[in-house]
Amino acid sequence: MSFCAICMHLEVPLRQATGTVGLITSARVLLDLQLDRVGEVGDESHVIVHACPEHVVDVYRGRIAGVRMAWRLAEPTGTDGPMAIRQSRAAESSSRA
Repeated sequence: MSFCAICMHLEVPLRQATGTVGLITSARVLLDLQLDRVGEVGDESHVIVHACPEHVVDVYRGRIAGVRMAWRLAEPTGTDGPMAIRQSRAAESSSRA
């Protein structure tokens, strides 16, 4: 079992991680503890780190400065920020409706 990378970043007592989370950040500790780097968004990186449930919620709610959820993966040309990647229509639903 691994410890939560966000606990380490915040320098709080370490909790056991129960899974992983994708983050957009430039925080050195989180970059050092990354399990995978998915891509870059400007000066920040989309990284996967071990996380505890409490800190996943804190990131989701915007409570941790310099760290945000990595909902979006691609930055199309001519935009100011990342854009959600959309699946093909065939992958969206198996319903004919």
